Amino acid sequence: MNLRKKLALIAIVAVIALSSFAYAWVGKDDGNSIQGTEGAFPSVTRFEVIVNGIRSLDVCVCVNISDGVTYQEAELIAGTTFIHVKGESVWRRLETLTFDDTQIKAHYAWGLDEADLGHIYDMTADLTSLQILVDHCF
Repeated sequence: MNLRKKLALIAIVAVIALSSFAYAWVGKDDGNSIQGTEGAFPSVTRFEVIVNGIRSLDVCVCVNISDGVTYQEAELIAGTTFIHVKGESVWRRLETLTFDDTQIKAHYAWGLDEADLGHIYDMTADLTSLQILVDHCF
């Protein structure tokens, strides 16, 4: 083997070794392996949504409701449900939001633009059955 081929082979081996070392170092988290990532990802809760008593759809929200519900989680559930039902193109304003560990109630005003916020959207989420009832005008 000539000198150029030997140097090229050594360079390739060095690059592979360094990249393997870097990958292993990045994957290491204070002694925990990559597989030990329990709790690193948010819980996802799936709700069955009944719209105007007729249409049914599933809405998944990245919240953990097993430890109670915070205002931010209640608002995220209400807002995510609104977007799934009415879409992102309508204007909306959250008028009221009440919640406890078993239920969330939200009332939105919505419309085609800011001046048209005269339409209603009411949502009640049952956190024990994971069912959300939505009533809105068209």
